[in-house]
Amino acid sequence: MQFYGLELSDRHAALDLVAGITQIEKGNYLDFIVDRPEGMKGYMLQLTTFGHGKIFDGKQHFAVKRGQLVLFSPNTIQHYYRQPECQYWHYKWIYFHPKPQWLKWLNWTSCRENIGRIIISETVSFQEISQLFSKIAQESESNDLLKKEMSSALLEYLLMKCVSVENAKESPPIDSRILRVCDLILENLSQNFSVEYFANQVFLSESRLSHLFKQSLGVGLIQWREQQRISEAKKLLYFSTLSISKIAKSLGYEDSLYFSKIFKKHTALSPSQFRIGELSGEIEM
Repeated sequence: MQFYGLELSDRHAALDLVAGITQIEKGNYLDFIVDRPEGMKGYMLQLTTFGHGKIFDGKQHFAVKRGQLVLFSPNTIQHYYRQPECQYWHYKWIYFHPKPQWLKWLNWTSCRENIGRIIISETVSFQEISQLFSKIAQESESNDLLKKEMSSALLEYLLMKCVSVENAKESPPIDSRILRVCDLILENLSQNFSVEYFANQVFLSESRLSHLFKQSLGVGLIQWREQQRISEAKKLLYFSTLSISKIAKSLGYEDSLYFSKIFKKHTALSPSQFRIGELSGEIEM
């Protein structure tokens, strides 16, 4: 069974598999603290898709953002809410009682206070996992026994995929200076800072930064910033009513026509076509 725009309630806890998406906006009816001191009998798997949330593990709070997977074990405190400084927090979730053979996929390496944590850094992996959440919700909604079995099989695959993503982190880590530049870009998407500016922030020459950045992420710094702007533009086109010109300016494009050209280069659609397609459900985020 799936629930869009809802938070899991205690009356659903007896079901073997429940899935949905919770879309919290500041001040809306879902903008409250979920507090289950004793947790629940089954597992809760969450994927943040937009905005920021905060989770309390019984000892300390930690932030979650797009690409963060969280796994609550049975009878583990569940205390979470929208990060106050952020307007939105959207996350997909699956509540389930595992089959015995799944338990090996639920022993995450990164786990504190019985709450597993995995950060999905690759866009392709994030999209695949996000789509699995949606597909599981869709299949589990049906009363058809075959579809319910399909949702169960998809969940097993999803759990394996999560472990696969976590194991992939054993590859050589990205240079901390490159990660710092990425953070600076994401924190200042509306600013057209030069490569020289970023190089000065991490005490590298422009040529050295450009070489390290492309070596680490596979694309140049300016191209990567453009990709992040387009990703943010998609969210704003879908989740806000801002005009295209205002969205363009908020992302550092003073010329909305140029913004539309760049957007179409990445998506094959104009911003207005993308917005219409999203609202009609024709495009997968």
